[in-house]
Amino acid sequence: MKETQVQALHERMIKITEQSLESSAPVYGMVIHEASDLNPASRVSYLGKNADFQPLKVDLKNHSVDYGSWKDWFWLKENVPAMCDWEGNIDYYLDPDDYTKKAGSNEASDVSNMNYEGNAMAVATKIFSCSYCLNHDRYVYFCQEQISEDFQPTGFDVRGIVRDYMLIPMFYGSKDEQGRIRSLAGQWSAGTITGHYTQNRDGIDMDTQAQYLAIQRASVSSLFFGGALVNVLTDLAVLLAKTTDTQIAYGTGMSNCYTSDSDHEGHWGTAPNPILNAQFYGGTDENTFSNIFHSSALGSNMLWQRDPYTLLVYGRLKVSPDYTFDLTGESYIDTGCNLEQGNYFATLQTVPGFGFIPCPDVVGSDSTGYCDHMYANPEVISIASRFGCCRSGARAGLFARSMNHSGFNRNGILENGQPLKDAVELDESFSWWWNFGCSLMVPQPIVTK
Repeated sequence: MKETQVQALHERMIKITEQSLESSAPVYGMVIHEASDLNPASRVSYLGKNADFQPLKVDLKNHSVDYGSWKDWFWLKENVPAMCDWEGNIDYYLDPDDYTKKAGSNEASDVSNMNYEGNAMAVATKIFSCSYCLNHDRYVYFCQEQISEDFQPTGFDVRGIVRDYMLIPMFYGSKDEQGRIRSLAGQWSAGTITGHYTQNRDGIDMDTQAQYLAIQRASVSSLFFGGALVNVLTDLAVLLAKTTDTQIAYGTGMSNCYTSDSDHEGHWGTAPNPILNAQFYGGTDENTFSNIFHSSALGSNMLWQRDPYTLLVYGRLKVSPDYTFDLTGESYIDTGCNLEQGNYFATLQTVPGFGFIPCPDVVGSDSTGYCDHMYANPEVISIASRFGCCRSGARAGLFARSMNHSGFNRNGILENGQPLKDAVELDESFSWWWNFGCSLMVPQPIVTK
């Protein structure tokens, strides 16, 4: 977007925000002073309805939450845990304070039941957003309604059909005997989705294509947990906590729990999905699972989560706003952004309909800027992975990305048998390693009449 267009959008948003304060659909927003202030605790300023709000604070010692001024915000109230069938129909809701029970009763739930025909998921209700960068200030606005064309249902448009909600995983992806990716408590999860490294020496079950097929076995409508919606969820987390250091705000997760194989029976520091019973939960010891929006896959930083909706194609970032799956990136949006190497990027740029991507203009550290490391290798086609793993430590977090290894199989061959460009030269060293897992996301089912 040209500078004059961004300036016009900015002026329009000021007016829209002011007018919305008198309506039933006010605008909530923030500006992140990306270049002028690298302190994560002070670089976020509130705008709109929340201009005078107190941020949400997670007590990482006592595992409690002070919602500040956000307690009654519609989006948080509608972010609830549920048991859903394969296609995303909600069977029943879970007690948000005790997932082992159905909401409103003492009846046992299926949160750990591998025989249940579906998964434990959390509701992410549709929200409209507008984001743009102006002079290295990144503006992000949210509204319950589409009060102008500037607000779009980013993250909720699945191949041309806008959904009223998306279902995000409560737990890291695990794999059942039918080869389906699941979201259930008590299961091991890793790159093989079973947790034992000896099963991934030959690459079986590890490359992105194999993970895609396992997600599709759950249902053809299932998606990788990534893309535009995770960008929106990340910005919502920043908005609520008013900081860009998500590990300080929500917990360090399992970001430094790696152990040698001999000490941990082949699981390399990973652990089965626990039941946390909280919308937000975290710790500071780098060895505690974390919930963000009822999802430990979002907050725990234990396993890189494969996100094929962001590709680094020989140094060029390409993205899929509507969850189209194309490992070549030929059908994706070319963002115009080149990444020649990884770093702690303190600035981001925005892509309409998708949200933020790395911008290498200003560099931070593990305690400044966005605080999370983004790896990049311009020599291969790399499928992005998110959040970090149990060896990442302070490099992990909601903004962390791994884009430095090929996500294809040993020979760089796609499912249709066609070789990729320079396939034999692809860096395959970690494309199927134990710490590259995945989780599934399910859109609201399409209603047919």
